Amino acid sequence: MSSRELALYIHAMMVACMDPRDFYGENLVQELRRRTEASGNYTNPFQILVLCNAGDTMTSKDVDRVTVTYDSQHRPFWT
Repeated sequence: MSSRELALYIHAMMVACMDPRDFYGENLVQELRRRTEASGNYTNPFQILVLCNAGDTMTSKDVDRVTVTYDSQHRPFWT
């Protein structure tokens, strides 16, 4: 399962009032955090949003990743 799919499952579980931190003994939030940290320079901002919605602690690195992604998509056309 990809990290994006895992993030979708976590969101779906929260909507259904299920605990993604205890899915048959597995902590899916912790697994997504592990994958996010291991992904290197680029992280899909959706994954950061899921971690935030699941109550995971946001780090300055998380904020930087989202900011860099946003800035890369919203530059003025003359730069």
